[in-house]
Amino acid sequence: MADALPEIDRELSSVIARGAEKTFDNAERLYFEAELLAKVGATARALCLHQISLEECSKIESMGAWATALVSGADVDQKGVLNALRQHASKNRTNAYMMEGSQAEKDAKANGDWEAMHDEFKKFQKAFHEMSNDAKNASLYVDWVEGEFISPSERITQEMLGEIVTRNQMFLGIAQNGLKMLQRLDKSPADLQDLLVQFMDAAKQKRVEMPDDPVAAGSELVQAFLDAGLKRLREKRE
Repeated sequence: MADALPEIDRELSSVIARGAEKTFDNAERLYFEAELLAKVGATARALCLHQISLEECSKIESMGAWATALVSGADVDQKGVLNALRQHASKNRTNAYMMEGSQAEKDAKANGDWEAMHDEFKKFQKAFHEMSNDAKNASLYVDWVEGEFISPSERITQEMLGEIVTRNQMFLGIAQNGLKMLQRLDKSPADLQDLLVQFMDAAKQKRVEMPDDPVAAGSELVQAFLDAGLKRLREKRE
């Protein structure tokens, strides 16, 4: 006899979904307000708003993981999750997962050196946070740089703004997909609950079976889950 599926906290699941909706709306508003600032030549302030928008996008990714854990019955440190949602470093580290990794990380992956790949990614996360946070601070404050005071308008360039606009457009797309998933889970979590539980159990087993190739193991499981989930949702619509 199959084990009973865990009970779902529907109230908390809905709170998370509504929070994600508000977060995405705020991220979009920040993007459009940044574009307005850019049009009047406020390059530095525009970059600041784009960075805050990016940080809001990262929160949707974290909310998605929280909701998925609730539905699958996994233990959740709610205090820890909420604390991470407030920390700039945590939000930038989350966004680093969406970025193309460093060449050193790619080389380690190609060589099957998973420990080195993990180490290189951690270095990339740290560098990405420092770059993002430094640019945000530079967009707001006059600072002492190499023997003189430099204003935001002197430090933030059109090139820097162009790079973060492109990044924000990409991240808003990713966040929107994450929001749709959350809304689907909130609407009818039971539709996919058994698949999520199976996915979590299989992930634990794969880590044991394929310790030397976690990337391949993870990709295989994620694709299987997506295929099964899409098939079930199509069948329900028919």
